[in-house]
Amino acid sequence: MIDINRTIPTVLSRVASLEKSHGIRIATFKKDRHITIRRINKTTLHIARHGFTDAEYELDESKLKKEMKTLLKQEFPRSNKVHLSSVSNEE
Repeated sequence: MIDINRTIPTVLSRVASLEKSHGIRIATFKKDRHITIRRINKTTLHIARHGFTDAEYELDESKLKKEMKTLLKQEFPRSNKVHLSSVSNEE
């Protein structure tokens, strides 16, 4: 678990080192809402959000920081801590 204020820098550094078809999952304490970020190719990411809003879309890696700010406010409005975990292609 990490502090919500450290989430964006941590996610950005982990995403930069992701290999193709690997990703990370950001989940609430109860793990009932989560955001999954997977690398599709060198510059494109697949984002799946499951919580208040369920959506899936692709995003350029350069726009991830701004998108993360929006996602954290929408999906985790009252959270102080979040779980960060790695996911592989099968999950």
